[in-house]
Amino acid sequence: MSFVVQLVLQFVILVAAMVVAGLIIRWIAANPQKWKSALKRIKRFFIAPAIWMRSYRAYRNWKKVGMGFSYKECRDREWQKYDDKNNPQQPYYRM
Repeated sequence: MSFVVQLVLQFVILVAAMVVAGLIIRWIAANPQKWKSALKRIKRFFIAPAIWMRSYRAYRNWKKVGMGFSYKECRDREWQKYDDKNNPQQPYYRM
């Protein structure tokens, strides 16, 4: 008896998971710009520690050679390099 109940419970959970997955897929298909924006935010969240490390290294290097850059300027420069590399504003057209 308990085996049958477990099978029915697993089936109900499976159907509920499939319904939720279908709703998520429908939302993604209906809102591609929001989906791209969300992916971009997630990607930036995971790349942020690497950017912070690179900007800190750049800041220490500039400080060592006597240039007057602040950490914020180095961080902004690293984010700009990342954005230019991964999200170009205009496509490149060869003339």
